[in-house]
Amino acid sequence: MSRKRKADPSDSGSEYEDAPYEKKKPRKTVTARKPQTKAKAKRRESRDASSDSESDQNPESAEMLPIRPHASAIHVLSSPGPSRDALWKWYDDVRDTRGMPWRKPYQHTWDAEAKAQRAYEVWVSEIMLQQTQVATVIPYYNRWIERFPTIRDLAASDIDTVNSLWKGLGYYSRAARLLSGAQKAVKEFGGRLPDNPQDMESKIPGIGRYSAGAICSIAYNQRVPVLDGNVHRLMSRLLALHASPKAKQTLDVLWAGASAFVKDAELPGDVNQALIELGSTVCKVRDPACHSCPLQPWCAAYEQQEGAGTDHEGTKDATSPAGHAVPDIEDLCTLCEPLPAGSPVTAYPMKAEKKKAREELDIVNVIEWRRHAGGERWFLLVRRPEGGVSSISITAP
Repeated sequence: MSRKRKADPSDSGSEYEDAPYEKKKPRKTVTARKPQTKAKAKRRESRDASSDSESDQNPESAEMLPIRPHASAIHVLSSPGPSRDALWKWYDDVRDTRGMPWRKPYQHTWDAEAKAQRAYEVWVSEIMLQQTQVATVIPYYNRWIERFPTIRDLAASDIDTVNSLWKGLGYYSRAARLLSGAQKAVKEFGGRLPDNPQDMESKIPGIGRYSAGAICSIAYNQRVPVLDGNVHRLMSRLLALHASPKAKQTLDVLWAGASAFVKDAELPGDVNQALIELGSTVCKVRDPACHSCPLQPWCAAYEQQEGAGTDHEGTKDATSPAGHAVPDIEDLCTLCEPLPAGSPVTAYPMKAEKKKAREELDIVNVIEWRRHAGGERWFLLVRRPEGGVSSISITAP
């Protein structure tokens, strides 16, 4: 039995696909054009007018007018204090709006055990929230914490029990990493997750830079940044950074911006959660609610959209293009890509180039065994190897 499917780009071992071979088209014989009838001429004029209209409505198809020269300093948060204060005040009002059970205020009176417990709870929520919406995660999180209230309870369990609780949430390898991470924490760290991002990222399976920053800032009150998809979009707009979103230089600038927000913050975990919440609920991919955004006065993308470079009182700082004179050529930004003048906030971040999905042909063998005709039917199934997206799924060999 075979089936054809589109392969996930992550299945590919190479970042780039080879271009398909194309045969050269035979050269056409040029012949004299026949005079057009009035009807054909009218249809051609209609098509040309339609094409011009689409070009006017689509800025990407129109002539690309480069953004005005700007200093690289506009992509740096030099004085984030006022914007951070406005952000924290906004977050304090919306903290409990979506009823997330893992979101709790930090208490300076927590001892080491209490902080470790919070780290476990935040860790579970962060892993569940990967590629999954908040509303979907909440009931799964509640059932998980009821069944595994501590990291030691989780470590003492087995993969089948863990998978049964995870059923329906998808991306089952996340559940396996939670189990292996808990077992490693119990065996090597006394039943606690490491209290610093370096050890957490390097020694606990499935924890990367973002998750380590979220856990350590929220549970251990460490001043470390986060940069998930929401904060990536928010920072790109705040700094008016229109560059390849996955390039190292771009990510370095965005991580630096996120770091500036938590530097010297009394409650860095709250600041990080505020940035994530703002990006998720206000600074959205489409239809961002700019007029209700606490960071609007400091947002360079919003300023370019509204004023196209006009000075606005109160925004003349390192994050605002209007606050700088024409820079020296040595200080010009060389990272940003061309963008039509007066582009909307939604032009940021720069859209990533999508790869064409590769198609694969899977061949599956279905093996059936029966003691006699009409008897009980048995099928041979195998469990997929751990480490994949659907590591607990069973399939035919």
